[in-house]
Amino acid sequence: MTQNTSSGMLATIRSNLIPVAIVFALFIFLFLLPQSVFYRGLVSILAEWQFSWFGNYLPILTVILPVLLLTLLLLLILWLIFRFRSRDNEDEPELSIAEQAKKALSKARVAMLSFFALAALSLFAVVVTLILMIALPNESGKVQNINVGSIPFTEPKEGRAELNGTLDWQKLATIKRNLVFASQRTYFIPIVSQIADRKSTRYFVQVFRPEFVLPRNIMPGRMPERDHLLERGLIIPTKDGPSNSVNGVLRQDGLPEEIVLLYEKAGLAVHPDHYVLYRNTSDMRWPYWGAAWAFLLFGICALLIGLFQKRQHKRLKNGIDGS
Repeated sequence: MTQNTSSGMLATIRSNLIPVAIVFALFIFLFLLPQSVFYRGLVSILAEWQFSWFGNYLPILTVILPVLLLTLLLLLILWLIFRFRSRDNEDEPELSIAEQAKKALSKARVAMLSFFALAALSLFAVVVTLILMIALPNESGKVQNINVGSIPFTEPKEGRAELNGTLDWQKLATIKRNLVFASQRTYFIPIVSQIADRKSTRYFVQVFRPEFVLPRNIMPGRMPERDHLLERGLIIPTKDGPSNSVNGVLRQDGLPEEIVLLYEKAGLAVHPDHYVLYRNTSDMRWPYWGAAWAFLLFGICALLIGLFQKRQHKRLKNGIDGS
């Protein structure tokens, strides 16, 4: 009984090989997409490997290549299984026209249900992402006043805050997030008690492009430390920049992991319990919006393909019933 069930499952997979491969690839993509947006899991490991060997990180390729490699590996494994089983079943009779039609109908049904399931999972991912975004700190609540480096040390909380300290403009870092349909760039600088060597930095502040000037108005070099962490002595704050007292919304562990890695490679240790003061909360929410839109687009695509497969299934069923 078990052998017959296994044989039937393999036969179903073999007759639906392309839909199985497509759904598998999309599942892997949807699994890696949030890791790429939030720099977590396998994507962060692959990104750090790229930084070490190539001096750069390509987010899109970091997601696409594992999808392609894993899908090809799946197809290779299935091909080997089918090849060995075909040798064992060489004496089996050929299928009749009715049996072939029944298999085609089953194939269309499996493809239809697979893409509908993928669309439902994508919608679920959209809802979860939006819930996580809503849970982010916002502008409501009492403002906490924090003097950076003061003793006794303040126990910060997420939410509205005012940081008092010295802005270290010469350690300006930036990250640009790219999706297929949009991009966004955010700048960060440390805020410290005084400009001096220190074991680690706990507080960072978001700044904006009009608040500083770069020579020739370009970022030097293409290495990640130069592309994302601008060199010492190049940053000139303008009169539009913040003073030593900055207001915004404090978020725990608010630095993107790429920036943490680049700071540490440049010799600036980030405190394991660090905080970022976001002066524009939409930038804090942007990765979540990007992930939600990406999940939604994939869900719509999966739904459209599922509806197409439903139409094919109906046409095949009507053809079989009418014959």
